[in-house]
Amino acid sequence: MKQHKQLSPPDMKDWTDEQIAEFWSTHDSADFWDVTEPVDMIVQRRGGQFFVAKTGLDAFDVARAWGLAVLLNTLTEDEVELCNADWAIIVKPTNSIPHNAALAGLGWRTLFVAEDVEWQRVFITMRKKQEKLFAEEVSQVQKVLESKWRTLMNQLQQPSNAVKIGQGETLPGGLEPSAFKGLRHDTKARYREEQLRVPEEHWALACLGMATCGVYRFSREAGQDKWLALLPIPQLVRFNYFRGGQELLRLPSVRYQSVQNAAAHYAVQLAEQLRKRAAAQESLQDRFAAVLYFTLFGARQQIKPAQGNQLNLSPLMEAIQRDSRGAEAMFKWLDYCFRLGATEGAEDLALAATELVMRWDLDAFERLVRIFVRLIAQKRVRYDNLPDETVIRRVMRHVAA
Repeated sequence: MKQHKQLSPPDMKDWTDEQIAEFWSTHDSADFWDVTEPVDMIVQRRGGQFFVAKTGLDAFDVARAWGLAVLLNTLTEDEVELCNADWAIIVKPTNSIPHNAALAGLGWRTLFVAEDVEWQRVFITMRKKQEKLFAEEVSQVQKVLESKWRTLMNQLQQPSNAVKIGQGETLPGGLEPSAFKGLRHDTKARYREEQLRVPEEHWALACLGMATCGVYRFSREAGQDKWLALLPIPQLVRFNYFRGGQELLRLPSVRYQSVQNAAAHYAVQLAEQLRKRAAAQESLQDRFAAVLYFTLFGARQQIKPAQGNQLNLSPLMEAIQRDSRGAEAMFKWLDYCFRLGATEGAEDLALAATELVMRWDLDAFERLVRIFVRLIAQKRVRYDNLPDETVIRRVMRHVAA
C-alpha cells in the first residue's frame, strides 16, 4: 500500500506579501494539519495591561507584582509601570510582548545564579541541611516560569483573574509570613501540618519578585539572630532592568534594634533616593505606598517568620512632592539619627527616630529632639551633623501638616 506523503509548508521568511497571498490562494491550512503542533499565543488586550488581583496575602500579592514586572521587562526588554489600585496592582509594559519572545539568554539566567538575588533568604525557612532541596526549589521556579509564562500572561490579562488558594506549591515563610504554619519538614514522629498552597505559576512569580526586589537585613536582638524582611509596595513606579531596581531598593544598613527600626530607616533611605530623582526630573514620578516588613527568627527546629505589618510612606512622599530640594536636609538629619542611634549608648535615639517616622506627631518629634540635645551635651554629635533652625522648622511643619 502506498503511504501518504506529508506536506510541509514552505519557508516564507524572505517572501513578499504578494507571494504569501498567492500561495494561500491555492492552498488551505488543512493541507498541513499532519505536521502542525498546538502552540500558546498571547493576545494582549486593554492596552497591554496585566492585573495582579489582590488575595489578602499582602507580601504574596506585592511579590507577584514585582515578579511580573521582572518577567515583562525580560520579555519586552523595555520599561514596565506598576500602578497600585484598590483591588489589584496593574502592571503595564511600554511595548507588547514580541511573538517570538522567550525566557532565555544571559539576562534571564542571571536572575537564578547572581549572588545579589536573594533566593537563599526566600527559602530560609528550610533547615540548613536541606541545601540540595533549596537548589531544587530555585530550579523549579525557573522551570515553571519558562514552561508556563504564556498561560500565566493570558490569565493576568483578565481583570477578574483570581488565585485559587489551597492547591499547588507551598508558599515559603521567607516570602509570606501569614502563610507559614506548623513545621516545614517531617519530624521523627512523621508529624507535619499542611502549609498554605497556591498554583505553581503564581508561586514561582512571587518567589521571583521577592528574590529580586525584596530586602533582607540581619539583626541581633536579645542575643537572638534574626533576619528582617522588607518589601516596598509600589504606588506608581517605573521599573527597568532589575539591576536598576536594586540600585533603588537595596540600600546600605546599620545595626538595628527591631524590625520597626529597620523599616523606618529604610523608608527614609528610599525617600531620599526618590527625592534625588524628583529634584533631577523636577517632579515626583515614582511613588511608593508603604513598606511591608516582618521578622524571620530562629526557632528550635528552624527559622520561622513572625506576623508582618506595613509602614505608610505617604508623609514622606508628600514631603518630596511639596519641596523635593528642601526635603534633602530633613532626610539627611533623620538618616543621621538612625546611624548615630546604631552606636552603643545612643540606642534610644534610633527608637525615637523610628517612632517619629511611624507616627509623625508632635510628641514623637519632641522626644527625638530631647534625646538629640542630650547627645549634643554628651559631645556625641559632630558639629557638621548639627541641624540648623531651617531643618527643625521644616520637620515641625511636616509633623503639623
